[in-house]
Amino acid sequence: MSARSFSDMVEADEGGSAWVVTFADMMTLLLVFFILLYTLADFEDEAYRQLIESVQVIDGDGNQVSVIDFASRKGRNPQPIKPVEDLLGMNPADAPVENIKPMIVTEMESMIDSTDLADSVELEYDGDRINLQIDGRFLFGSGSAELKDRARFIFANLAQMFREHADYSIAIRGHTDDEPISTAQFPSNWELSAVRATTVLRYFIEQGIDPVRMTATGYADYLPLVDNSNPNNRARNRRVEFVLEKESNH
Repeated sequence: MSARSFSDMVEADEGGSAWVVTFADMMTLLLVFFILLYTLADFEDEAYRQLIESVQVIDGDGNQVSVIDFASRKGRNPQPIKPVEDLLGMNPADAPVENIKPMIVTEMESMIDSTDLADSVELEYDGDRINLQIDGRFLFGSGSAELKDRARFIFANLAQMFREHADYSIAIRGHTDDEPISTAQFPSNWELSAVRATTVLRYFIEQGIDPVRMTATGYADYLPLVDNSNPNNRARNRRVEFVLEKESNH
């Protein structure tokens, strides 16, 4: 019998195309399997097996099985469900990463909603970085660094949250408007903003917050939220800001 090429045999067989496709799919699957074996050679046994089993295929009967189960028996026309590139992290995700709300932000929102602070507080977060700004009129009298009773009520609620979420550092920042001040206690807005921030820090230390977690800084009128063109805008700029960031060692 004369020898025939592989392509001649396929063309001569009317059903040849079907089994060639099945055969090619099976070879592709086995190649994927051994690539994963090579890639994960340094993994611990349990971690390796879990990752291999996460590769799912559809066998010829329409059943979804792991690649390990499929490799142990014959199948027909297997179709990978999860691309290998995605499994190995080779394809960047098309969808943007969701900005998951931290629990402490939910608690702050609840505190704001249960009081009349809604129009006097700004709360933003970006991942584990949280920015809370409180209108200074709730906290201090004009030209003063002494906490109002209202401020102590607000800060008592915050202190409870800070104790429960000890994995956050806390930067306390004092801000003023651009109205100049010149008193024996506060020669300028720099001193006023710094002493206010320090006063807030000392309050939280008295409430049991670890001082190592906190810093206090005065910015005077150099970081306004809005221009100081009218009384309402100047009032917005007089504020205390809390910047919370989750510490990497937790």
